[in-house]
Amino acid sequence: MKLKIFIICCFALGYLMLSFASNASSPVCGSIKLSICETAIDGTKPPHAVDVSGKVIPESSAIQPDKPIILAKDSLDSSKGALKPDAAFDHVKHSTQLSYSLDGKTVTACIECHHTDQHSAPKGQEYLKRFDRKEPLTAKQLEASKQPVSSCRACHFQESTEPTDEFPPQEVTYPKKSGKQPTGTLTNDVAYHINCNSCHDAAKTRDPKLKAPQRCFDCHTKQQ
Repeated sequence: MKLKIFIICCFALGYLMLSFASNASSPVCGSIKLSICETAIDGTKPPHAVDVSGKVIPESSAIQPDKPIILAKDSLDSSKGALKPDAAFDHVKHSTQLSYSLDGKTVTACIECHHTDQHSAPKGQEYLKRFDRKEPLTAKQLEASKQPVSSCRACHFQESTEPTDEFPPQEVTYPKKSGKQPTGTLTNDVAYHINCNSCHDAAKTRDPKLKAPQRCFDCHTKQQ
């Protein structure tokens, strides 16, 4: 009986020690201005983008983010340095305010970024090959369908990810009429820049007074 109790105590002690070690090694959000976790891990292919409160943006969700997102936390390309605090991507403003749209007359459609969330390729974008919805994604369609929207990294690789047939696209070449440069391996970092830069350039052409960032260091903190 004493031996049995001793063995049970050993197991209990071992479990407590493992729990303590696990908690001690877990990432902790700092108390810096944006409260961003240096290593945000949700158990699936970290790191992920986080919002300005430090909350991890999941690979897919049926709920729209309500706080600006630090997209740089989802990239392993450190060549450009950290994003400035005011360069966070504001999903709410981009999806609801006319001043954040290409033409200044209609709000930016969800499928401008979430291009797989539709039933077919829009005119002029026939190079798009993957379609995951029976109808184009809108806020109303999302609420009615409850079908989660995938994040960019669900398809677009991070810098250090080895491309495989499971995670297309491996290579993307845009048609000349699109005015976009060939991308080579289309990582999530490249995908972000293509969307952000092309939209900001068009918006600034429409209204030069807009504050849409265009240069690298409009967003990225210059490395010392």
